[in-house]
Amino acid sequence: MKISKEKQEYISIRYFFSTIFVCFISTLLSIAMNEAGISKENTLMVFIVGVLTVTIITRGYIYSAAAAIINVLMFNFLFTEPVHSFEISNTQDIILIIFFLTASLISSTMTTKLQLQTEISKRNERTAKILYEITKDFINVTGNENTILKGINYIKDYLGYDCYVLLDSDDKIYKAEGITDNEVNNKENTISIPIKGIGKQRGTVQIINVISPLSNENYMIVKTIVYQMAIILDREFMYDERQKIKVDVERERLKSTLLRSISHDIRTPLTSIKGASELILDSYENLDENSIKKLTSDIHAESAWLIKTVQNILDMTRISEGGLTIVKSYEAVDDIINQALTFVQHFNTDGRIKVSVPEEIILVPVDGRLIVQVLVNLLDNACKHAGEEAQIFLKVYAEDKYVIFEVSDNGKGIYPLIIDNIFDGFVSYHKNDIVDGSMGVGIGLTICKEIVKAHEGTITASNSDKGGAKFTVVLPLEVDCNE
Repeated sequence: MKISKEKQEYISIRYFFSTIFVCFISTLLSIAMNEAGISKENTLMVFIVGVLTVTIITRGYIYSAAAAIINVLMFNFLFTEPVHSFEISNTQDIILIIFFLTASLISSTMTTKLQLQTEISKRNERTAKILYEITKDFINVTGNENTILKGINYIKDYLGYDCYVLLDSDDKIYKAEGITDNEVNNKENTISIPIKGIGKQRGTVQIINVISPLSNENYMIVKTIVYQMAIILDREFMYDERQKIKVDVERERLKSTLLRSISHDIRTPLTSIKGASELILDSYENLDENSIKKLTSDIHAESAWLIKTVQNILDMTRISEGGLTIVKSYEAVDDIINQALTFVQHFNTDGRIKVSVPEEIILVPVDGRLIVQVLVNLLDNACKHAGEEAQIFLKVYAEDKYVIFEVSDNGKGIYPLIIDNIFDGFVSYHKNDIVDGSMGVGIGLTICKEIVKAHEGTITASNSDKGGAKFTVVLPLEVDCNE
């Protein structure tokens, strides 16, 4: 931690007066021992103890050396002949004083060095503890902003310095509370430390209002904080890059799958349309009216299927780009059902689809066109995959604050391997392990899921206990139509 100039002056003054006080006490004790008849050689030990005491309560050589000199002068003045004079007439006293001064300086020097090593050990222990805490706390940090703010707070808490951070990836200035723009723009008394990642600099840490150079201990703490910030920023950058690559790969996969799905879904009706139209053109004179009407009906049905498929593709594109717009209004359930049935009437020529609706009028806040599309996709999917002889059931009823649409059949049910991800899009399975027998549910169910989700509802798929598949759409009856 940095120490202010005022505090340093206070410590120096305190050490000075402590030295004077100890020397004064040592002198009084020596006079008292001399008055008690104790020889001056023994009283000299009191002065040595005084020097050692000064060494313990102060820091640095200067105070213990000053205490040794002061005590020598006091011993000379009070106890050597001639008394009360700084002259020395006895050679033994000169030798005694020389040994006393030497012993005092050696002992004070050794004690000071021991204190210094103790202080270094304590500082190293404290620094190691701080570095451990910093490293440990940085482990679970995620996000660039959280990482930077934690680093700024650490520098403030442990070192007392304010700082701000500039990242090379954006123009935003990350700073602690209380730092003004003037402090940011003022480059004086500022230390700049680069945030160096793996092979690339991520930004810089600007420590402001630095009056004196950082100590080795403080510099080590700062470097550790900055290094931990660099590690996490690198980790976040690599994670973002991996996510971008993953999204790009998934986008390419979806494009390829979409193209395959389009070609698969469009090729069959186009082939039927082409075949029926060629038959009419080539054999028009030989065909009776019923045959021509049948072929024309097939062309119409396949054209309607193509229109629905293209609409699904367009809706899927809007959903993937976040452009699906929901315009809600209160629609009668009967109207929604009737509109949906008109789009699948080619499947219902023999009454294959059984409809059950409540007698009372139910108004539901939805985008009518989109909910009709959901029912059309579900009915179409059921008619295609349940089997030609299967019956399709459309049931609607209200329960609590919800309206529930159920599309079920008594056919083969949903293949177990795809039931868990049937709404994920482009799901297919191979029938009888024949590659050309692949049966796909296309993108219709994915669109159903997104439309229902946009209406704050749910859609689920299951196999009935009596056989066949069942799709359940649950929509809320009370929704703000202006949202």
